[in-house]
Amino acid sequence: MKRKKKNITTGEFIVGFFVIVGLFALVRLVFPSVVGERYSDEAENTTETEVEGEDTDSLGTGKRHQAGIIKGTPISFYNADGSLVKHPVKGVWSYKDCFPDTNAVHLSAAKEFGVIPVANSADAEERRHELVYIGSSPYYRIAKLNSSIPYLVPRAAALLQDISRNFMDSLAIKRVPEAKLLITSVLRSKEDVVKLGKHNKNASPNSCHVYGTTFDISYNHFVPLGRKVQGDTLKRVLSEVLNDLRQQNRCYVKYELHQACYHVTVR
Repeated sequence: MKRKKKNITTGEFIVGFFVIVGLFALVRLVFPSVVGERYSDEAENTTETEVEGEDTDSLGTGKRHQAGIIKGTPISFYNADGSLVKHPVKGVWSYKDCFPDTNAVHLSAAKEFGVIPVANSADAEERRHELVYIGSSPYYRIAKLNSSIPYLVPRAAALLQDISRNFMDSLAIKRVPEAKLLITSVLRSKEDVVKLGKHNKNASPNSCHVYGTTFDISYNHFVPLGRKVQGDTLKRVLSEVLNDLRQQNRCYVKYELHQACYHVTVR
């Protein structure tokens, strides 16, 4: 006499499926080695990683300075023995000596790559074929501007974008809490120069800032995105980024002691 074959109900199938999945999850949790080392291998073999597969940003500035973030996630780099590679914060050996570019050098580049000075913010807005509005970015913040307006020539805007992104990448790699750069001075219109001259007798109408090629980055104040960092750690990280780009002939940099900023001109 043949036994009748028992059909599995939908409910029994679902219960069995989740029991099997649960057993696999338990095995993986208890014995993690069964999944291999493909994830750590990917991290070790990544030396220059772009965000979401892009080689350039919206300004066409090229690859990022240093791998450090994939879709917002910090990358951990490991030695052959599995130990974590340390990326200490070093900074440059001397701010003054590593960023010695004189005003004359900055001015020469500003005249070569800059625009004819604008009259005011309305004039800058109308000259969109020459200037880029840089008032908003996920990588830096523009301080309250009293004597300048948030416009730069395209190559200077691209440089600012690269500096800011490289800075955040470096923080991630060095495991320093995230922070944005604070930009304190940008393009000065003729109207701004007159206004500034009333309060500062040393203000020059022939400043690099009037050509849209130059911006100032504060090294004493940053915009923390999480836990605040003590000491001059952020200043030193920024100095490394600027030094790299300066050595690549991307910019001139002057260390401004009294104004507490890096004075940067594109080249």
